Amino acid sequence: METDNINIRTEIEHEILKAQKSHQRGKIAGGLAITFFGSAYLLKQIGYHIPSYLLSWQMILIVIGIVVLIKHKFRKIHGYILILIGNLFLLTEWYPHLVKTNLILPVILILVGIFTIFSSKKWGKHHRRHHRFTKENWKHIHEARHRGYGAYKYNENDFIDSVSFFGGITKTIVSKNFKGADIVSVFGGSDINLSQADFEGRVVIDLTTIFGGTTLTIPSNWEVISEIASVFGAFEDKRPVYAREAGEPNKVIVLRGTCMFGGIEVNSFSK
Repeated sequence: METDNINIRTEIEHEILKAQKSHQRGKIAGGLAITFFGSAYLLKQIGYHIPSYLLSWQMILIVIGIVVLIKHKFRKIHGYILILIGNLFLLTEWYPHLVKTNLILPVILILVGIFTIFSSKKWGKHHRRHHRFTKENWKHIHEARHRGYGAYKYNENDFIDSVSFFGGITKTIVSKNFKGADIVSVFGGSDINLSQADFEGRVVIDLTTIFGGTTLTIPSNWEVISEIASVFGAFEDKRPVYAREAGEPNKVIVLRGTCMFGGIEVNSFSK
């Protein structure tokens, strides 16, 4: 029972930290979007030539979609759909003979259906289980916020919030109170070194790797539980087998997420 309570507390802390980071990203992205439209409108009002499409409803849809994707680290289908709709309607104005308006809705419906099919498969049973957890314990999360978790203070290095998009990110974590991570690699690579970090009990690392690669350097004595859903991707733990001594504290890293057309590697040495 005590172990279950510790795991629930860990899950709640992880969800709250992710929510705090997501809220911060959303505020920054939303502020930049408002600044963009405000600047464009100001330049137009004082006489500068501003392309009409920059202040069109199609561009607003596209920017909202981008904000949604940034806030949710490219995981929400709604962002892609908004960007797709905005671009399709812009193309109908720029190339009316190339893109037929009456074909836009069927194309969108087909793409939404394909996204739905693949999302149901790629998340798999582990993600459904995690989704049940978040729904069943949402009340606990709200109660935790009221008890003070909502203003949970942590060192920036305690929780990794990383996005690699058409690029590479390398981080070395030295926190002795590591709280987990949310790492996204899309057409890019992430190299996270945890060999100098430490924690008690169990932490969760969320990974989304799409056409990219993620490498985690983890001490050999940490236990790794993989709940990674792979779609034309691969997960590999290259660490040597570790013989645990009697009475040695067990540290567990739970890896969750999706690997599509990419690779996730765990090793115990820094390349």
